[in-house]
Amino acid sequence: MLKIGKNEVRISMVIKLAGAFCAFLIGAGFATGQEVMQYFTNYGIAKAVGVLVINGILGAWTSAAVMNLGNESRDVQGLECYKNLCGKYVGTVLSWFVPIFMFLTLMQMMAGFGATFNQVFGGPEWVGSLILAVLVTAIVLMGLASVIDTIGFIGPAIIVITMVMAISVLVKHGVDFDNWNNYITTHDVLLASSSWIMAGILYALWNIVMCLPFMSAIGSKAKNKTEVIVGVIFGNVLFSLGALFLVLAEGSRIDIIDKLSVPALAMAQAISPILGWAYAIVLALAIFTTAVPLMWSVAARITKEKTKKFAIVCFIIAILGFFGSYIPFEILVNIITPAVGYVGLIGWVFIIWRDIKIIRKKIMDKRLPAHE
Repeated sequence: MLKIGKNEVRISMVIKLAGAFCAFLIGAGFATGQEVMQYFTNYGIAKAVGVLVINGILGAWTSAAVMNLGNESRDVQGLECYKNLCGKYVGTVLSWFVPIFMFLTLMQMMAGFGATFNQVFGGPEWVGSLILAVLVTAIVLMGLASVIDTIGFIGPAIIVITMVMAISVLVKHGVDFDNWNNYITTHDVLLASSSWIMAGILYALWNIVMCLPFMSAIGSKAKNKTEVIVGVIFGNVLFSLGALFLVLAEGSRIDIIDKLSVPALAMAQAISPILGWAYAIVLALAIFTTAVPLMWSVAARITKEKTKKFAIVCFIIAILGFFGSYIPFEILVNIITPAVGYVGLIGWVFIIWRDIKIIRKKIMDKRLPAHE
């Protein structure tokens, strides 16, 4: 246990918070490399670094705000997080609207798992989607504590192995920045937004929409705000490092992997069959660790966990998500993720307003003794 300022910080909880933060953010889009291509790599190295900086600062700020909200309210189910942040009316609308986006993203995870299954085993994509649906439902039915313990451990491991894969690609091939820049300017590449600045903002604001109930709930498990902040910073640094190495690796092979649904796996397979299999396992875990809290968040919004109704809701979500996963994975990434980011702008406005009120209150509290 560490002591930071006046607060005691449990290292185990910091690791769990950071791990859960990383695991939720990684998912099918990041670990497959498809999301990284559209938000970072396809803009070129300079703009990709700019997107990383914007996402790092904005992502840490918004995630810490959301976890602190949960820590203050002790909203273990994450049900009141939208009202706590956005007020009664806007919060009520978002509390029902956002789970729809969460379900669509879960559908994206299932499609990503199916695409990975097809690329590794050559089998039908629907088989991979079905396997994920069954595994995710099983873990979610065990409750929030099991979810945090499961993904909190897996998250950092995924980042480390992703970095090892990316570094292996860079060592073998190096990076030809001229070829990278020439390719993205002469080919029709998928971009999250016409503006790289907006891409960075949208990527970070995905956190507010998709992570709010889950992050608020795990924030309630922290002992104090310091644990939350340290956990978020640690998780954000890990995530940003993993993203940077993956961007460089993709840039080095962009003319070969651009049209693939799962570019990161193709790079691993090209290095060696063993690394290809290892990364396939990592990829499966990455998708799993995002799909689990997504299903939990949607189901928990409808009913209380560990009840018969909760189980029925989970089964319905799994079935609908499975059939929705027939839409091509890269199309889902290009449509759903940016759309979620635009909705996140609403939450960001309320986070800014909340922080202004907190700062104003602290200033007023400091001034009060002077008037006595």
